[in-house]
Amino acid sequence: MTALIEIAVVLLFVARVTRLVVADEITRRPREAIVRRLPELSALAYLLVCRWCLSVWIAAPAVAGWWYLSDMPRWSGYWWVDVPTIALAMSYATGLLVRAEPEE
Repeated sequence: MTALIEIAVVLLFVARVTRLVVADEITRRPREAIVRRLPELSALAYLLVCRWCLSVWIAAPAVAGWWYLSDMPRWSGYWWVDVPTIALAMSYATGLLVRAEPEE
């Protein structure tokens, strides 16, 4: 049961931080200021407005920290297998959670 709670907490952390950066009103002004200063087709500018994209970069360090700190059994035992796999799964789940949110 503890393992499921850990996974749920990491997933919700990734989803919340992603939303905070990409969509929340409290980060709108800094986000828009950064995007305005970047070249028009900049990958970084796109990253700041794409939840699917940013969630990968939020999930990677979150999952790495969780993998390192958690006592939960690992299915492969190798960080270089588990962390990218779980991070991509967390990113995808974050994208699905975004679809459940009402349009603003």
